[in-house]
Amino acid sequence: MSIQSPHRLLKLAIQSLLNDKALSMMAMEDLPGELFPPVFMEAFTRGHTEVLKAMVLSWPFPYLPLGALISVWKPRNLNTQVDVVQVQNRMLQAVLGGLDVFLSQKLCSRRLNLQVLDMRDENQYFWRVWAANDLEASSSEVMRKRKTEKTLPRIAKQQPLTLILDVWLSEKYLSPFQFSLLKWAQEREHLVQLDCTKLCITTKCSEKITEVLQMLNLDSVQELSVGHYWTLYTLASFAPFLGQMRNLHKLVLCDISVFPIPNVHPEKRDLWLTQIMSQFLKLGHLQEIYMNSVSFVEGHLDLVLRCLMCPLETLSLTHCQLSHTDWNRMPHLEITRHLKHLDLSYIKLTDFSPEPLKILLENVAATLSILHLENCGITDAQFHALFSALSCCSRLTAFCFIRNFISIDTMKSLLCHTTRMSNLRLELHSVPQEVYIPSHGVNQQIQNQNEDIYK
Repeated sequence: MSIQSPHRLLKLAIQSLLNDKALSMMAMEDLPGELFPPVFMEAFTRGHTEVLKAMVLSWPFPYLPLGALISVWKPRNLNTQVDVVQVQNRMLQAVLGGLDVFLSQKLCSRRLNLQVLDMRDENQYFWRVWAANDLEASSSEVMRKRKTEKTLPRIAKQQPLTLILDVWLSEKYLSPFQFSLLKWAQEREHLVQLDCTKLCITTKCSEKITEVLQMLNLDSVQELSVGHYWTLYTLASFAPFLGQMRNLHKLVLCDISVFPIPNVHPEKRDLWLTQIMSQFLKLGHLQEIYMNSVSFVEGHLDLVLRCLMCPLETLSLTHCQLSHTDWNRMPHLEITRHLKHLDLSYIKLTDFSPEPLKILLENVAATLSILHLENCGITDAQFHALFSALSCCSRLTAFCFIRNFISIDTMKSLLCHTTRMSNLRLELHSVPQEVYIPSHGVNQQIQNQNEDIYK
């Protein structure tokens, strides 16, 4: 007789339980806590909607990462993506149906432990690892709480259920999946709190933006990405919502132009900037800021960065135009003294003095781990002025310097400096220009020099 592994025996037992619908429905009330995740997964995979609905009512933990389960779920016998989406929506509606009964508070004998439904593609460890190995202790804790709850009066007013999801609001509005969740939450706005940790907005339609943002608990937003052909006026109109995101850690502004109409009056432009900056003052937890093709930065970088309340860990300014004033003042701002990640890629620095960048690198030498200077047009003379400051960045783990086309001699000097950096793991350079565009008859000798560099 073959010996089955405990895991295999458990799986067979779960399948046997689910084959008897009446038995499985009756078992939900007394099912041990450590069996809930594997049974829930199997019910989801096999499409047992009634079992899923019942399990939501008896879910023994305060947290259900349904989005993570959907992301790791492997469909069986489904031929098209349409079929997969339809099955996912059917399973989602079953869970939401169970939550409707849960929120009605009609079943006071149920466990009613669920507090958070997480629809993000995160926390997959719950299903892959934690559910298999660590649920016993958690289950014991849940059972202890259940015994305690029997001696305590039930709170008269139920706390709202928290629904967490990431939202991407594009020109096509929302995906059907997100729209279904938002509509469900909106219809139960007094019973469901809608949290959003990651919010991406690429539409320019202010009505769409306002409609969705009014549903969300904006205090929950931690990462925000906006833009994609926005104007300064659009950003100024959005700014009051930005000011409500008090726990924002990461802000991405992309493709934002200054002028919605030709020859806009400078006073109006300054008014819009003031509206934006006044909201920046409320972002007390912002640590990462990324600006890509943001034209209003030119001549106003000092104003933007001075409005931030805590030192930045990431400052990324790419494809932006900077004035000489912006460049000269940047290293002297307190907000830039503790950077871990600095990206100035695609900013033309050819005509700028290297001294501000030298000062900035010296200021952040103790913290900087990532430095990107891609396609900045930095000359040999400029980079020689930066050697000593770059050598001080002992924590540097990644350095990108491609498309600056420095000479072979400068490349050799650079490599001599970077080889002394013990923490450097990723180093990107372009092949020196002389290698593939020889001048004055110099060819084989330069190629030999280049080969020596990379040995």
